[in-house]
Amino acid sequence: MKRIILILSILSALVISCNSKQAPTIGDKPLTTIVPSDNKNVKEGTLLSDWDGSTQSLAINASFKVNNTSDNNTSSANDNTSQGNTQTPTGYNLLQRLYSTTWYQSESDYDDGRLETEELFVFFNENSEMVQREYENGIIDERDEYSTLEWIRDVTIPNAQANKDRNACIVRNTEQDRYETDTEYEGYYLVDRNTLYIVDGDNEKEVMEALTDIISGNTQRYTEEKFVLSTKALN
Repeated sequence: MKRIILILSILSALVISCNSKQAPTIGDKPLTTIVPSDNKNVKEGTLLSDWDGSTQSLAINASFKVNNTSDNNTSSANDNTSQGNTQTPTGYNLLQRLYSTTWYQSESDYDDGRLETEELFVFFNENSEMVQREYENGIIDERDEYSTLEWIRDVTIPNAQANKDRNACIVRNTEQDRYETDTEYEGYYLVDRNTLYIVDGDNEKEVMEALTDIISGNTQRYTEEKFVLSTKALN
């Protein structure tokens, strides 16, 4: 009888152990909360649970320009950066529409005969902040990196589908660090609701040149800047 009780106790412990491994942990890889809107007149995206997975690519040509209309003055920039709910005459900028979205990229290579996998997740919140989390072989690598984003200007894409001509922008990225402040410029280009390019540079000119290449279709040299929406559990 004691032996049977002992066996049952061991089985119970194994069940508890297995269940605990399946429970969410701090190290779980993040999924997006929102699928972003690709319509400049609609700020709110779609809840992941309500998304059917369909995307519509932007119809663009090789030319583009920076939107320097009157709504992009300093006052408008402050409104856009603060992620307010007030729509400007030309719609919401891309940074506003990236709120609560999480993006993912992965790279695998062999090192001394072993397959090494590096994963990067980027999360945008509605306070114009970006959080980056890296994984190496499925394990979090170091600590999360936080930075503050300041919207600079939109990039207008001529001949795009209706309301989708402002799906690129330039921002100033300031890394939040206890000991030093690192500032750079970044460009975001939402190809469709599932694909985002993130390029960086020391100044706006460098970012604009990279965006020009990508929007023009020269994407082969920017594979490391391409992110997909994190919609599936990767554990």
